[in-house]
Amino acid sequence: MSVVPEKKFSDALRDRRATQSFDSTPIPDADLKQILQAGLEAPSGYNIQPWRFVVVRDPEQRKKLSAAAFGQPKVAEAPVVIVACGDTQAWKNGDLDLMLKMAAEHGYGGPAEHEGARKAVTGYLGNPPGNAGGIGPDIAVWANRHTMIAYTTMMWAAETMGYDTAPMEGFLEDKVKETLGIPAGVRVVALLAIGKRKGDKKPYGGRFPMDHTVFGDTWGKKL
Repeated sequence: MSVVPEKKFSDALRDRRATQSFDSTPIPDADLKQILQAGLEAPSGYNIQPWRFVVVRDPEQRKKLSAAAFGQPKVAEAPVVIVACGDTQAWKNGDLDLMLKMAAEHGYGGPAEHEGARKAVTGYLGNPPGNAGGIGPDIAVWANRHTMIAYTTMMWAAETMGYDTAPMEGFLEDKVKETLGIPAGVRVVALLAIGKRKGDKKPYGGRFPMDHTVFGDTWGKKL
């Protein structure tokens, strides 16, 4: 567990800002593992967990990654950059079997429920997407959704532990994959820099009011 007292989540929500510049303060291994484990506990449809994370700490690798992220300095500065990926093929390359084995070991359901889950997963993910006449999802979008839940959980975990974060979607996916050796069938979803911010400024760009973005029952109707 982190030796730093954790912030209340409500305080982290209020205080979080995207950090533009980091100092070189390292993140202890125990803290990093706590952040990562928080993400791995995130919910996932059918418990498939299609997320994969590349933790980039080597300075030279971070420099290369920065070049693949349009030269953003914070990628090279932050002591840790988590590259969040969605594996679109893992469910049919062994993960479904592993998930069902794990469920059995934990006493979650029985053989009938596990067989039902297998049929549901293969029937849904193995079907052509709805825009192609099937009932399945756009598999890249599906993997992205799940990965972002885990990624965001890691971000909030880091913030409650007193670290600063910078979520990023600006990068060249092919260059990131080339730099990190990420295989085909895996999509790069986002980058998350974690560390201690350089300086005390935390500029706030504001947020739209609730009546601008939240509707009741139908689109455009005031809540």
